[in-house]
Amino acid sequence: MAFMLKIRWEISPGKVADFQRNQQALAHVMLEHPGVIAYHAEYPAEGVSEWVEIYATDAAFRAHLENSKGKAPLAALVGDCDRIVCRCFGEPDAASREILKGFGTSYHATAPEAFVLNPRADRDSPV
Repeated sequence: MAFMLKIRWEISPGKVADFQRNQQALAHVMLEHPGVIAYHAEYPAEGVSEWVEIYATDAAFRAHLENSKGKAPLAALVGDCDRIVCRCFGEPDAASREILKGFGTSYHATAPEAFVLNPRADRDSPV
């Protein structure tokens, strides 16, 4: 089943440039996994980055995190932060929940009919 993560990274002073470099590297790794539906990072305030990640399947989530090209950037991101808050919407399986436990993930209900992954989505569609 698809699930969405909303992550708030509170970046340590002096680490913003390193964080941004590693965030960009991790974004490129995402492109190797078609089951990673969306990856959005923004910087709404000094020393803060907020992300939305949407995964079509648990296998896509785990493949993204297990990719050897992403391990160093992810570890650097974690090391650059004073605090990470990860919220999950959806129903990741037990193996994914075990991974998410390391981020102190909390789970939240989504309003009915408020989160739908289009099963006919075509990323190459001109429409």
